[in-house]
Amino acid sequence: MEKILNIAVVKTDGIGDAVLASPFFLGLRSHFKGARITAYLSPAGAQVLDGLGCFDEVVAFDAQWLKYEKKPFYKRWLSALSLLSMIRKKKYDMVIGMRWQDRLTSLITSLSGAKQRYGYDTGSMGFYINHTVKYPPMASHVTEKNMLLLKEITGADYPAKPALKSDAVSEENIRALIGKGRISKYIVIHPVSGHPSKDWGISRYNELAEYLSRGIKTIVIGAKSDPGIMEIRGRHVVNLAGMLTIKEMKAIIKNASLVIGNDSAAVHIASAFGVKSLTIFSGSARYPEWGAWGDRSFIIDRHVRCSPCGLLKCDKKMECMDVAVDFVARAALDIIEGKQKKKLIKYKTKEEKGAEDIGGFKKGDENG
Repeated sequence: MEKILNIAVVKTDGIGDAVLASPFFLGLRSHFKGARITAYLSPAGAQVLDGLGCFDEVVAFDAQWLKYEKKPFYKRWLSALSLLSMIRKKKYDMVIGMRWQDRLTSLITSLSGAKQRYGYDTGSMGFYINHTVKYPPMASHVTEKNMLLLKEITGADYPAKPALKSDAVSEENIRALIGKGRISKYIVIHPVSGHPSKDWGISRYNELAEYLSRGIKTIVIGAKSDPGIMEIRGRHVVNLAGMLTIKEMKAIIKNASLVIGNDSAAVHIASAFGVKSLTIFSGSARYPEWGAWGDRSFIIDRHVRCSPCGLLKCDKKMECMDVAVDFVARAALDIIEGKQKKKLIKYKTKEEKGAEDIGGFKKGDENG
């Protein structure tokens, strides 16, 4: 009897990263059809990927070293060693560490005890990885980086499009909650990312929701603990913050006309369902690398000299997110109506456009 290949994949990031890793998982399962595949995911990542059909087992692990808020050194290392111990006990044939940015994931992969160890030698912590993968190109999209890793493992090319599954129970819960059937269209707004330098601001989202809700039902989602989120109110604004599970959040996004948010989970979920999205993208990261995937994912970008900064909290005045509410509202309506053709929507203030004219440049389409 042929031995079943026992594979473990370590991907303990948040929701958005898990969604962007979905093509990797689908390709891995397609290639290793008869293998037993275990995924080590964050609790949120495990929920958002539920139903995808890629895994024989999912282990939800809350990696303390990947938290936005700074954790003490010993807590980060104890968390990593705890995961390492769990993995070593299982005696996997293959362990795959997916994070190229993370020293501790490299260390866990290195010391996993598996016969085949695929990952990155980040910070020289992958010293015992026997299939060291080259670092992916900086400019490539995260999904493409993941697929390059998959090709190193399988030697084959697989589709790079993110994908998710929604369950019937969650969809029925959403229909009951928002009266779907009486509402033909609605917009979803997810206003908080958990990463201060990515956030457009609650007051702006409040104004945007109030404006858009005059013409189309507008639904706000997020955690009740998200700073300021409960302030977003309006006559035709439905604030569901804190009322949805992650599975229900998938269901409500799947049936939306448009999803608006920061560079965060909701826009990535939208891309996996082929739903139109609009991201007000901050200068803390590169949109070609981290933007929502696909032709139905639109991005508003205001270029500033200090971007991309990579900071958790802006040390300046958040110039990159100083985008007018009426500009975002107009872009949102154009996207819904099919008038917005270009994926990248460039924003410039009157002063910035005026400076171009003074400098002798031909002023271009601000939506270029």
